[in-house]
Amino acid sequence: MKYIVILLFTGVFLFNSVVFADNIDVRYDRAAKYYHKLFDDNTFKQLESNWIKTIRYFESIYQNHSTHSKAPAALLSSGKLYRALYQYNLKSIYLDRSNIAFRALVKKYPKSALSDNAQYLLAENYEKFSKDKNLANYEYQKVIELFPDSDSAQEARIKVQESKPAQKIEPAGIDTSDGFDVVDLTQAKFGGLKTETANQQDSLTMVSKVDYWSTSDWSRMVININGEIRYRYQGLEADPEKGKGERIFIDIFNAYIPPEFQKRISSKSGLIKQARIGQFDPTTVRIVLDLNSLDKIKVFDFSLPNQFKIVVDILGNGEKANSIVSPVAIQEKKTVEKPNDQITSLTKAFGLKINTIILDPGHGGKDPGATAFNIHEKDIALKIAKLLRQIILKQNPNHKVLLTREKDVFLSLEARTAFANKNHGDLFISIHVNASEKETVHGIETYILNLTTDATALALAAKENQSNLKNISHLQSILNDLMTNSKIHESNSLALNIQKNTVSQIQSNLYKGLIDLGVKQAPFIVLLGAQMPSVLIEVGFLTNKEEHQYLISRQYHQALAVGIFNGIDQYIN
Repeated sequence: MKYIVILLFTGVFLFNSVVFADNIDVRYDRAAKYYHKLFDDNTFKQLESNWIKTIRYFESIYQNHSTHSKAPAALLSSGKLYRALYQYNLKSIYLDRSNIAFRALVKKYPKSALSDNAQYLLAENYEKFSKDKNLANYEYQKVIELFPDSDSAQEARIKVQESKPAQKIEPAGIDTSDGFDVVDLTQAKFGGLKTETANQQDSLTMVSKVDYWSTSDWSRMVININGEIRYRYQGLEADPEKGKGERIFIDIFNAYIPPEFQKRISSKSGLIKQARIGQFDPTTVRIVLDLNSLDKIKVFDFSLPNQFKIVVDILGNGEKANSIVSPVAIQEKKTVEKPNDQITSLTKAFGLKINTIILDPGHGGKDPGATAFNIHEKDIALKIAKLLRQIILKQNPNHKVLLTREKDVFLSLEARTAFANKNHGDLFISIHVNASEKETVHGIETYILNLTTDATALALAAKENQSNLKNISHLQSILNDLMTNSKIHESNSLALNIQKNTVSQIQSNLYKGLIDLGVKQAPFIVLLGAQMPSVLIEVGFLTNKEEHQYLISRQYHQALAVGIFNGIDQYIN
């Protein structure tokens, strides 16, 4: 009898599972029926409520049964219906919801056969309806990057090509000028692609641009390449007998430069005397940096859609900062605590003064950052940064406060840190607004640069770095060689003060329900290489309906700015 009972219960369970699955299929079919009716029945589609009702059918499937086979299709249908509803009544909120649905499909179901279509439709939304060519092009490029073999990628390549001016690019000839002679690079370090992967490349990749910033004791050079490559680099000591000063050689394999490329960049002042770029041999681009002095070289690379960057940070012999060492273990906390009294502040111990504060409003221009309900992160960040500058200068007129951007313009991540270093910043605060797939997530959190195992922190870093988790893992693997010990402690102290005071300011005056998400750590490119204490603050979640209403309020912007200022002031004093 015992076995019979178990069998009966098992049978009931299996029967219910089948019925449960069938019910979802039935619900999907019902939703699909209404979907087609909206496009075929002119009377039915006149009522906005019929659109919303149909969308709700689809939403209930992917929200409540996300692992069901129909979930991706339901999500795609929701995005298409919101898009069509926007075309029908031109309410921008429906276009925003369409974008959110398409993004969610790509992120939640990256292996679905529908994901490439969702990414393409997202790009098309920006092109056709938002009339944002830059953002549309960016999203079309993501179709190519994420789904290279799909039909959508073929269409996206056409779109990207149409957005570019027609030009024919041929490699420059081999450069035999002085400085590209054979040198001993047997001690070189390698980066980029692995040898076996690089050897499989059947075409050359173009080096498109070289940017650099230089002071008397610090320099940064960024080499922009149109795809991933393998490279090597080595510093060479001065050779007075040959009249050679200290130099850095960088060889980029399977690469070429176009004929019009600027092959010599000279500097009248700064650590770099000049940079020479040439086609060393048919498949190798060589860059030689002639330096006034050389103490340490730090090199890292990262990938963006259709772009690969090599960042070379150079410290001269006059560098005042402490030695470069491995990161220190700082325990990540979900709640803010008072700064550790055992961590002695360099400001107090050595009497260092804070003269220049660099504020970095995140994103800008073609990069809107987090977007929800037609509000962009880039705009909120800039408003808060400008208010914060006003407060700092009013309370401390002797301080110098600089913004990495004063208006809605695009600025690369590595250029922001370079701006801070070139202007001899004493503090660097990057201001951002968060987003989440879950509407219930809300709160403020502050980050410093360090290793982490926190999946949420890594995902956020991937978003802010415009990258993916694979590239974030690569950054973490080289982070040991790129960190400054004292800057971690100082950054952590600054972050604790900013987080505590900002949360307190908001909770006391405007929003008692604000969640304190604490101080965390992650590998943010925008903080990498900063020669001063640096933090990144996420001031709230645009995707949370309640927090969204606060984030679009000037009163809330003012309160955030006051809170951040109080944190800076407490850190300094």
